[in-house]
Amino acid sequence: MSVKFEIDYEEVEKLEQKFKRIPENIENIINSYLHTDASKLATNQIVSLIPLSKKKKGIHAEQSKPLRVKKINLGFEILPKRKFNYLVFPDQALGTSVGNKPKEFMQRGLNKSINDIMEGLNEHIDHYLEEEF
Repeated sequence: MSVKFEIDYEEVEKLEQKFKRIPENIENIINSYLHTDASKLATNQIVSLIPLSKKKKGIHAEQSKPLRVKKINLGFEILPKRKFNYLVFPDQALGTSVGNKPKEFMQRGLNKSINDIMEGLNEHIDHYLEEEF
């Protein structure tokens, strides 16, 4: 279970003109934002949607930083840490969650963060352009 964010060219048409103004290092500029701020935005959204267990055993995933980020070029992938692999069960309604509706908190959290990520990416590039030019 994981969710992956990758830049889709159709979603970044307004960035095209900015890309033309930046030298070859546009990839590094985009990656620097996606691998830090953007991945944190998405992770926070996902964690906020993790359903609370009715069992009061141990520390809940929501309070434990249960996710990790795998950096990929022009994107990132969010996965549960090994200790929290059980999150696949409520996310996909597997195991004891069978019969329940899948929560799909991973995908819903990523989807909720896309507008903020794209806005932040635009601001990040604008800031870089102001500094360079």
